[in-house]
Formats: sequence, structure tokens, C-alpha cells
Amino acid sequence: MEQLYLSSVHICHYACISGEPLHRIWRRFTVCRVMDGKGTLTIDNVMHTLSSDDWFVLSPGMNVELQTDIEAPIRVQLILFSGVELVRSHNVWHTKPFDFPVTGKLELSSYRRDIQERMDRLMYRSFTAAESDNIGKKYLVHELLIQLMNSVKSYVQPQVGMNLAINYMTNHYTKDIRMHDMARLAGLSVNHFIRTFKRQFGMTPTDYIQKQRMTKAKQLLFSTDKIKIIAEKVGYKDEHYFSRVFKKNEGVAPTLYMKNKVSRIATLYYGLDDVVLTLGLKPVSALSYVQRVAHPALMSAHPASSPQGLILDSSGQNYDKLRGLQPDLIITSDRMEPNESLHHIAPTAILKHTNQVGESLLYMADIMGRNEYAIRWIEQHANLSHVLQKRIHSEWGKQSAMFIRVSSEFYRMYGLHNQTGSLLYDDMGLHMPENYPSEQWAVEMNINDVQLYNADHLFVMVDPTAEARTQFQRLLKSDGWITSKAVQEGRVYDAGDMFFQTLGPTGRVRAMKYVAKQLGVIVG
Repeated sequence: MEQLYLSSVHICHYACISGEPLHRIWRRFTVCRVMDGKGTLTIDNVMHTLSSDDWFVLSPGMNVELQTDIEAPIRVQLILFSGVELVRSHNVWHTKPFDFPVTGKLELSSYRRDIQERMDRLMYRSFTAAESDNIGKKYLVHELLIQLMNSVKSYVQPQVGMNLAINYMTNHYTKDIRMHDMARLAGLSVNHFIRTFKRQFGMTPTDYIQKQRMTKAKQLLFSTDKIKIIAEKVGYKDEHYFSRVFKKNEGVAPTLYMKNKVSRIATLYYGLDDVVLTLGLKPVSALSYVQRVAHPALMSAHPASSPQGLILDSSGQNYDKLRGLQPDLIITSDRMEPNESLHHIAPTAILKHTNQVGESLLYMADIMGRNEYAIRWIEQHANLSHVLQKRIHSEWGKQSAMFIRVSSEFYRMYGLHNQTGSLLYDDMGLHMPENYPSEQWAVEMNINDVQLYNADHLFVMVDPTAEARTQFQRLLKSDGWITSKAVQEGRVYDAGDMFFQTLGPTGRVRAMKYVAKQLGVIVG
């Protein structure tokens, strides 16, 4: 804490007067003190009931939901701050991300009165724009943080009363939950527990459990599980009763939900937006290619027009904006790092990655009742592949090809078990270089290994960073590159965004035509 440098501090009061829950992915470190009111604060799936003089510390990345009691609105004091830790190494100062060791709900063991007084001085002192006042404000915040850290009995607040009952219901909604058991956990009578719960959440405990079950069921409906299995997984022993409850809540039977109710689909991986478009729908979000490829316009947009909704930064998704879209379903890939925040926005389906685009397209089409779109694409793809293979063989005979990606950290050659390998070798009928280990999906190579594999054709992708471009210049000057067959015969091609476009069905077809064009084979 002694080496903490606060870059910004913002002090404010906040009153939550709406009965609607407020969701947010937290962006800055925050000290929060509850002044008065009633409600709940859920932090990363852990729910806390709020009362006067509760203290919390929130850190960036936390998933936060605030629900206030309309009759007793929550009022809080907030100190929002950003900072870095200064680290000295070999007489040189460096910065590293700051990680405050105390987060969540705090149980203050000592000096509570001193902490309250220090907070009040920050809240009610009038700071000017003068540099001295700014330094003074940061100093007071720094002192408060130290005192909070030293005064906390336990960094994890024991769950008692309503918190314990609510957390049990949240984590065990698939079980047979009895109200008298929950009331006993909360230390209340059954009637008092139900009234208290309804006042805080605007629904009964039974409705809350049912809501959790329906949310999970909508996610499972995107799997291959049968309705009977889905019913059991969300806590219903009778699939017919489950279907009646689902229809009452969602307006349609579970078998028809995906086909009739899911129209706003958010996609969170490359190619999935293309899949949705190919099925005749328009996704409300997609990932941007700008941070991934140097030439994102190498291949033209989807003929059904690109998604006009939210374009997410691929290096750091803004889930607050995604929440505002109110999607019916979020589709992502198992190649994407799991993020629990998504499940709080909409049912989230995680698709298993496959290099065979037709498989994933047909899988989604079958669930959403759009098989004719998938079958049409599969037939067009097969016909195009047949034509291109025949023409390439007629023009070139047997030819080998290699896809190379240059990043700031590696030179990587991709084999058969990758989307580019499926494109070049399955779709186009080209061959892998003889020396390439066929079981490897990719091989990181040294600067002179291009000559070792010596492919007839090279497709090269350079990541859109200054470091990657520098690496590429080194490759161009290497002996292995200069003496390789493809370079000497002028058969090196810019792969552009082919690596990512190939993940989607329409992108796959356009990539096939692009490769054919580079080889001098024209297809109308």
C-alpha cells in the first residue's frame, strides 16, 4: 500500500430510487458505504442484504447487481479510484497493476468510528481544482484504504440470515427446496420470510427458484439433450410438468422456444455471426476483426449485409453495452475464455469448435428450425469445392501449400487440423508439404524453416502490430525465406483475414474463391 499511486479519485453520493435491478460490470476500484435503505447487492453471484453502515470494496471486473426496496431506497457514499503500484528494481521504478487485497463485503473489527469519520471528511469537504487540494484528497483516500485493510476481521463476510437463504436458493435451485427450511436459515417465520423476500425482490421465493430454473433451461435447450434430460437437470422429475411450466413462463413449449422466441442473438466468437447470417437471421452483436487482422476488408461482407448491431472489441469486450441489447441468446465458442458475466445477461450457449463449418451450421439450423438454409449452403459448398479442385488440378497438377501466421511472438505454420488446413487441403485439394508432421495442428518454426518445408505456395498472415511487422521484415531477409521455392517462383500471397473468415460458412466460401483467384483460377 505504501507504493500505491492513485491516478484518479472521484467522490460522490448515489441514491437508487428505481425498483428495477441495476446491472453493471464494475470498471474502477470503489469503496462503498451504505447510508440507509433496504435492498440487496449481488457481487459475482454472491448476494448480500443491505443495511445501514454496511461497507463494501468493489474491484474492476466484478459483476454487480443492485436491487433496492422501493419503499426504502438505498443511499450510498462512493469513492471511485484508479491507481498503479510502483515497484523499484535495479534502482529503476516500474509500474504494475494494483490489486487491493480486500474486496466484497467488509466486517470491520476495530476503528469503525475512525473510519466513518475519515469517510465523512472526504464526503463533505469541499475540494477545489487546485493541485494541492487534489494531492490532499488522494492522501486522505490512501489513508482510508490502509485503515480499511487493517481493520477488517475477515476478507470473506460470514453468510447469515437472509444472505444464507438466498445463496442456498441461488446455488441449489435444481433441488427440492422447502420454504420452512429457507425461513429457518434466515431466522424468520415462513410468512415473514416470504414477505421480506417479496419486498426485496418483487417476487416470491418460489417465483425466484422458478426463474433460475427457466434461465438454465433456455440455455440447455441449445444442447443436444432431450426435454426429459433438460427437465431433470433443472429440477423437474416430470418432463410434462416442466413443459407446462415453461410454456406458462415463456409463451411457447420448450420444443418450439428456439424456433419461435429467439430472434435477438448475440455472437461472441469469430464466424458465429456469419453462421447466424447464413441461417437468415441478423445477430445483434459480433466481434471486430480490426484488432486481429491487417486487412479486414480483403474479402467482401456477407451478402445478407453485415450485422448492424454492436461490434465488440475483440481484445476486451464491453459487456455493459451487450447487456443493453437485451439479447434472447448469447452464442460463444469453447475457444473463448469462459466468463460468468454472460449468464447474467442472457442464456449462453457454448459451442464446441470444429473445423468442419457445415457441421456447426447444421447443428444450429436443426435447433432453430432452419435446416433448409444449412442444406443449401452445404450443397453450394460441396459443388464449389468439386469445381475448384478439378480446375486447380488441371492448371497446376499436384501442388503443396502452407499457411503461415506472423505475430510479435512467433512464426507459426498451420497443418491439416485447423480451419486453414481444412480450407486448403479439404476444400481446395492442395497438399501439405512432405516434411510437415501431419498429426500437428500447428508448428512454431524458426526463421529459416520455410525452406525446410518448401511448399509450392505460401499464404502469409501478419498480425496488425508494429512488432509483428518487424518480425515479418526479419523473415523476408532470412536465407530460408529467400531460397524457398514459393518465394523464388513468386507464389507468396497475402492471407489477409482468411484465418478468421474461414471460421464462418460464407467466409469459408469467399476464402475458397480468394485462394483460387491467387492461383489463377477464376470462378464466377
